[in-house]
Amino acid sequence: MKSNITTTLPFRSILTVAALAATLGLGHAKSKTADLDGDGIPNRVDRDVDGDGIPNGRDRNVDGGIPLKGPFKGKWVGDHLSNASAREKDIDGDGLKDNADSELDIDGDGKKDDSNKELDIDGDGQKDDSDTELDIDGDNLKDTAADEMDIDGDGIENADDDDIDGDGVENEVDDDNNGDGLDDQNEDGDQNDDGDLDDDGEDLED
Repeated sequence: MKSNITTTLPFRSILTVAALAATLGLGHAKSKTADLDGDGIPNRVDRDVDGDGIPNGRDRNVDGGIPLKGPFKGKWVGDHLSNASAREKDIDGDGLKDNADSELDIDGDGKKDDSNKELDIDGDGQKDDSDTELDIDGDNLKDTAADEMDIDGDGIENADDDDIDGDGVENEVDDDNNGDGLDDQNEDGDQNDDGDLDDDGEDLED
């Protein structure tokens, strides 16, 4: 009898700890089933990931804040990295890296990155067509970098994208295809470093 208790209690304890860890999201903070604020809505579809009352689209730290209700009410959850931080690799905490081809809504605001209604893809507070926005998709690669193959992070490489900078204006009528704040007429050659000298799709070298 004593032997049974000795072997049973640790097993039950293990199950209890495992269940608690699953509830708190320990070890799964960036998984697809993660629920940072414990409101029962997975991060990947939660429009307020940290439960702080600020919708993801206006929250400058989508996956870090103090929930207003639920099991973690009044306690800080998530990280302390702003959306614009170079150390922030998964802005909305949905388990998909911001530079992944499968990440189609980087800031988790419910608007796809290639939508005409998405005006701030990485949720850093700077409009995508702003002269000061130098990294539209927040992947820590400047939009003018030679290895930035998908400026707006919509999963479509620049060479095949009708709207390279994701500002809702198609390349052929956009004065600034790569979103670097410079008028394309003042830039020479390959404006978006995709190897194509016809960046605006006019079948003419720029």
